[in-house]
Amino acid sequence: MKKEIPLIILEILEKYVDLKSEFFEIIEPGIFLLKAIDKDKSSDFYFNVQEYNTERGIKLLIERKPESDLSIKECKQWIFGNGLDASFNLWVALLEKYKTVNSFFDDPIIKAFEEEYYAEFQLIEEDAETKPFTTKQILAIDEHLEYIVNHIGKFETEHNKDQIQEIKKDIEELRDELTLKSKAWIARNLSQVWAKIAKQGPKLIKGLLSETKKQIIAACVKYVIEQGFNGIT
Repeated sequence: MKKEIPLIILEILEKYVDLKSEFFEIIEPGIFLLKAIDKDKSSDFYFNVQEYNTERGIKLLIERKPESDLSIKECKQWIFGNGLDASFNLWVALLEKYKTVNSFFDDPIIKAFEEEYYAEFQLIEEDAETKPFTTKQILAIDEHLEYIVNHIGKFETEHNKDQIQEIKKDIEELRDELTLKSKAWIARNLSQVWAKIAKQGPKLIKGLLSETKKQIIAACVKYVIEQGFNGIT
């Protein structure tokens, strides 16, 4: 595949291969040359480089969503190769603004719990954005998530049933990604699950984030991830 693409195109895209950010993720491009997606799993924002043309200079066909701060529509256009960085940076700037702007759609309670739990991971490794957890850690996290799925039903009421179903859906999606995503990605999304559980009240925190006789509370998650849930008494 690599040698089916002109070297000049590969050189333009080279800096994006290992590019990391808290706002976006570079993923397997498939039929495209470059594919970046919003890290917010509830978002469908993306930036693709779909094809190239070298007949009259170097041109790239890009497609992005959102189009601008005025529209969330998709936008497709041909640009010169040396304009890729500028186009991509404009897209990233939109993601940053969406993350920082305050709105009535944000839940400050969940956000506060999420930041509290995420801070406990203390992911200071340089490879946290690229490398996965170890097999032992992955299995420990999966066991913990399985426990939540199997026991969260006992806390379901008419008042919170929609939230409980949303948590279960998030967990199943997270379990599917445990061996495919980086430590930082898993930590962030696991923190989101815990945050949604915590918002439902102390009973769920005690019943699902502590797992008495087997696990400690989620505030000690760094130790849990390092040692494995089964090793905790």
